[in-house]
Amino acid sequence: MDTGVYRWGYLLQRAPRIELRHAVAEGTLIRLRRGWYATSAADRQVEYAVRAGGVLSCASALRLHNVWVRRTDRVHIRGNDGTARAHPEWCRQSGRQPPEIEAVDDLFTALRHAAHCLGPEDFIVVCDSVINLGLMTQSDLSAEFAGRSRFVDRVLSKVDGRAESGIETMVRLRLRAARIRARPQVSIPMIGRVDFLVGTSLIIEVDGAEFHQNKDAYENDRLRDLQAHAFGYHPVRLTYEQVVYQWDRVGPLIVELVRRGEHMRRVEVSPLGTTLT
Repeated sequence: MDTGVYRWGYLLQRAPRIELRHAVAEGTLIRLRRGWYATSAADRQVEYAVRAGGVLSCASALRLHNVWVRRTDRVHIRGNDGTARAHPEWCRQSGRQPPEIEAVDDLFTALRHAAHCLGPEDFIVVCDSVINLGLMTQSDLSAEFAGRSRFVDRVLSKVDGRAESGIETMVRLRLRAARIRARPQVSIPMIGRVDFLVGTSLIIEVDGAEFHQNKDAYENDRLRDLQAHAFGYHPVRLTYEQVVYQWDRVGPLIVELVRRGEHMRRVEVSPLGTTLT
């Protein structure tokens, strides 16, 4: 991962010292702190973390590894044992802090800090994303955190890996907490794959933030909703904001739909013909 922030030793392996000194003097190579330098095109969060005395870790590092992470303004920084004591607000992992090898932590190190820093739901979200992206398997995760704590074991038992976005994971966990059985990623003939199917007829789709910028996706999904209605299904479409910030209003409405039996409608296209993917 090239973030534009490097150790001096790394730079010396790729350019003569005299050229690097000229780059520093000209301002094309910027000293962040002793032993660490950045180019003018460096990732700003990485530059901020290193300038502060640590490296990028936890959720911020996971985002750079393309893992789905809830949007936040916080920059997750971690240090070594010495700098961590001076910055109690920084992320930590269980046990001793690892050395700072790169400006951005590798996937395993970032996950170990996330397990200690993030809440249960957010940690399940990133683990689901890691598995869905093929970066690790569920067995890899279990082996990585084996024996660390009962809390982590309980959290990992709820990891699924089929969700294609973090908000899908959030919906799955919250429906489960409400004792609503929702099957994820179900293919329905004549309609296609849906995010969740509750019972025989309640379809729940989750639209990511990028969905609202894609006119074709918007049009296609509205047509698919109409098809679902025509076959007797009850499609419900949730936005990022509704899942992340308005669940206290959205959740009870879904519970009410189930209480009224909207999930057990008679449908023309039998859900028995669906396949889990």
